Amino acid sequence: MSDRFLGHQGIVASVACSPDGQAVVSGGEDRTVRLWDVPAGAERLCLRGHEAEVTSVAYSPDGQYVASGAEDHTVRLWDTETGAERLCLRGHEGEVMSVACSPDGRRVVSGGDKTVRVWDVRTGAERLCLRGHRMGVWSVAYSHDGRNIISGGGQTIRIWDAIGGAELECLRGHRIGIWGLAYSLDGHRIASAGSRTVRVWQAEDGTKLHNLHGHDALVSGVAFSPDSRHIASAGADGTIRVWNARTGDELQCIRGHEGPVTSVAYMPDGRRLVSASADGTVRLWDAPV
Repeated sequence: MSDRFLGHQGIVASVACSPDGQAVVSGGEDRTVRLWDVPAGAERLCLRGHEAEVTSVAYSPDGQYVASGAEDHTVRLWDTETGAERLCLRGHEGEVMSVACSPDGRRVVSGGDKTVRVWDVRTGAERLCLRGHRMGVWSVAYSHDGRNIISGGGQTIRIWDAIGGAELECLRGHRIGIWGLAYSLDGHRIASAGSRTVRVWQAEDGTKLHNLHGHDALVSGVAFSPDSRHIASAGADGTIRVWNARTGDELQCIRGHEGPVTSVAYMPDGRRLVSASADGTVRLWDAPV
């Protein structure tokens, strides 16, 4: 099953789900952030303010705001009820490629110009600027206990102390780049997306567990299912693939998009996936359980 949401003009770069599963947020080439009502299958809000392509979106854990990052060097926070822009966070000196919310919703992390920055959601103050990547940062994520941040830039994944900012570990193995990252909800695994492969790592010590092969082109996004049993990956080959996180076996290959799949996320019930694509659509799919 696939449900389509239409409204973006051009590439849809990123997608995320509300914590109650009733809404989806997307951002794209048309510089807009759009909120979609899942039960109604309709657009609820179109948020304008970014001056360049929106590259990443994230939903707060309480559903009260969404964060967006864009090529205009800014991170913006939006009220999900009214659509009002709450904050515009400036500090990055280049494109912002990824944003994520802390589990308590009090911080937002962003990655872009070789830096990872942590922001206070209430005041807009920059709390941390994490330096260490030698190339642009394409993906960031919080661990689900809020203690760690992971970032991917160039060929490395770096694990940081989310409170003090110390670099805890540097994982190497990707040959070209790292375009997507995800932490499992149980805290035991990290998934990373690269050139045609998804890699799975032991979160505690950085041991590489699996190389997942199946995509025929760049893999731009990854997501863990809520029970941490499955990994979904988004590929420039136009497919979404679902993997067993423990064994590395491919469980399903989902086709339907008419262009590269740029982003994928699980709905909170774990039974559906939402994806974004260069074909200009956001789609919902049944997922293996």
